[in-house]
Amino acid sequence: MFLAGQFAQDGIQVRWLAPTDYFIELGAEAGSGRSFPGTQRNSNSLGSDALFAHLGGDVGDSTSWRLGVSWLDARSTDRAYADVDQIGAPVTNAFTGTSRTWIVDGTLKWAPHGDPTQHQLKLQGEYMHRTEDGQLAFDVTGQNLAGAYSSSQSGWYVQGVYEFRQRWRAGLRYDSMNSGAPSIGLVNAGVLTPADFPSLVPASPERTTVMLDWSPSEFSRLRAQYAWDQARTRERDEQLLLQYIFAIGAHGAHKF
Repeated sequence: MFLAGQFAQDGIQVRWLAPTDYFIELGAEAGSGRSFPGTQRNSNSLGSDALFAHLGGDVGDSTSWRLGVSWLDARSTDRAYADVDQIGAPVTNAFTGTSRTWIVDGTLKWAPHGDPTQHQLKLQGEYMHRTEDGQLAFDVTGQNLAGAYSSSQSGWYVQGVYEFRQRWRAGLRYDSMNSGAPSIGLVNAGVLTPADFPSLVPASPERTTVMLDWSPSEFSRLRAQYAWDQARTRERDEQLLLQYIFAIGAHGAHKF
């Protein structure tokens, strides 16, 4: 889910599909920019732009692939977030500036002679790189100090899901992120210290996940998932998820 489901906006999108043997798709978007990473809530102007391109094709009658590249530019005005200062007192900080995100993704699918009912394999990966430049305000409801701010972050994941028997699937996924070391003008000038911005402390979280699920019917699925999560610097969380999914009403197989 892109940006944890936070990116949703009103706008317009244009796509062009090339009349070739390969799958070639080009597109562009313009939107209001009213949700993360943008915050143009009180403006009628366009707050975000996006460009994307996809290239895909088949290898024989069993394998297909697709590669993509995307770019998102969003403008933020007083994008607030909650933090604490160096003594643990709650503060609200806010970013004003430009956020730009590059994305590269790839997908490979395999099924014997194109029939996924018995066996199929899907490999997928994605790399994202985001830069932000502008002003960061500290404690906007109190001291309201502001200074220059810039950051560079990146993250990626790779995963594979294999249906080894009809209705049975196993999966493996690895996620990694590098938050980078942001440049905070108020810290560089000696006005504040890095301890006043604990949410911006550099970190490199990673997670490994394994999954097994069974679909007794097209309407239901049972899933067991286990993850080794190293989001915290000195500790590793081990997480077990047991999930039952039941679909009712209109769905892919029946539109009624």
